[in-house]
This record gives sequence, C-alpha cells and structure tokens, in this order.
Amino acid sequence: MSWYYYPDDDDYGYEDTSTLSDYSTPSDAIIINGPVYAESKRGDIGREWWGQQWVMAMENLGLDGRLGRGKRYARNGSVRRLEISKGMVYAEVQGSQKNPYRVAIHLRLLNDKSWDSALEMLAEQAIYAAKLLAGEMPGDIEAVFQHVDLSLFPQKKRDIQFVCSCPDWGDPCKHAAAVYYLIAEQLDVDPFILFHIRGRQRDEILKILRGYDIDESSVTEAQIESLSVENFWTSHEIPLIRQMPTRLSEPLSLKQLGNPPGMITDDFHDIYATVSQAAQRWLGLD
Repeated sequence: MSWYYYPDDDDYGYEDTSTLSDYSTPSDAIIINGPVYAESKRGDIGREWWGQQWVMAMENLGLDGRLGRGKRYARNGSVRRLEISKGMVYAEVQGSQKNPYRVAIHLRLLNDKSWDSALEMLAEQAIYAAKLLAGEMPGDIEAVFQHVDLSLFPQKKRDIQFVCSCPDWGDPCKHAAAVYYLIAEQLDVDPFILFHIRGRQRDEILKILRGYDIDESSVTEAQIESLSVENFWTSHEIPLIRQMPTRLSEPLSLKQLGNPPGMITDDFHDIYATVSQAAQRWLGLD
C-alpha cells in the first residue's frame, strides 16, 4: 500500500520508497525495539493533549482507512520496531505473512525559513522560551506556530504520506494506522518528538533559543499588578498568544476519571459546553 502526494513545492518532495528495500536507519533516529504495545488497552489512544491532537489530525483529514484494526495491531504487539527520525517514522509490523511488513510514515519537514519564523516568535514570547530552555514543552505551543501560519500537526493530505509493503490499499492500511497510533503515545511521553519529526531535534531547538537575547522580564510585576478582575480578559498589557484548543467530544476530566457518582454528569456537559462557547466568543471564533 502506498499513497503519493505531489505538492507544488520542492520542499515538500517525498522519495519513492514504496518497497522500502533500500531503507537504512538514519543517524538521528530514535529507536524503539519491540514488540511495542500501546499503553491504552481500550477506548481512545492518546492521553495527553499532544497525543490526542495527533490522532485528531488524522481523523480530521478523513484518513479513516483501517483505524479500528490499526488500534488492535497497536495494542497486541504487532509493531516489532519503531524508528523516529526527521521527516519519517519507520516501523516493522507483523502481519499475516512470515516476515514483518515495512511501514514508513513521511511527515513534511518544515523548511529553515519556517523554523526561523517559529523560533523567533518563541523567543519573543519569553514564557515559551523559558519553559523550553528548562526542558518543558508548553502545552499550547502550537499557537505560536499558528501565529506564523504553520502547524506542527499535519493539516493537509500533502503534509503526510503512508507507505507499507503490504498489499492492502486502505488509506491508511492497518499496519500504518497501528504505527500512527503508537506515535501518539510516544508524543504523550515526549512531545519534543514532534519537533524531531518536523525537522528539528530538541538539542537544536534549545541551542538556537540560547542564541536569542530573551527578555524573561518582559512580563513585569507592574504589568501583572495592572490587571484586575474587571480588565483581565480585555487588557492588552501582556502580549500573550491566545489559542482555542481543539474541543474534545466530552470534558477531559470525564474521559480521564469516568462519570461522577449521582446524576450530575449532564451538568458537567452543560458547563463544559457553556465555557467552550464563551471562550470561542472571547477569541472571536464563534
């Protein structure tokens, strides 16, 4: 099975690796020897915001292929090896044949100009830069990339390509879907992996940020003191990037903890919907 997208820009080009016969492990690859088992044993895969957004990106693109069977493959240890490198995730997945199938998921690399724009914006937002330099990934860093018309997650079909040596023409096949789900769980553990796939390793990001003159005092005590209950939502004193996270089908607390005792589940859903609508109006997204 293979998909090919031919974008209108050389930066997006993909190598024809439909057989993957000449694949060799890149020097920057993160190698995970298997069998690899999904941590999630039932329901959705992706615990943290990053993993969930990764899965939703595929669903939003209409890449529904063999997702159900892909989950089973991700959970039963069919994936024998994962290699995560710049622009590509390679895997060996045991199917019905004696030898494992070879799978490659290609992600469009962000070019140097795009990375420069994103990192410059990160440096201007001191809180983001400070967290990254401390080894922490800000939960809403995607907003920084969106601010410069980029995204860390695949948004168009040309952003991603699936290749598998199996004969299944599902889009994607169950073997590739299993690998995609396991990437989601890797992002749960280390969201910096998404940087890696899109073209920059953690150390490269931190080295570049250290080269900027980051003013960590840009949010001053005087600015904070100027805020009050009355002007908190309208003040322009602090130039924060505002992001509307993707709304889940139900409150995250219920997904994580299950339904509360008694008859208040419907109340939680009503509150969740009301707060989401208010946030959309505040951000001008309604």
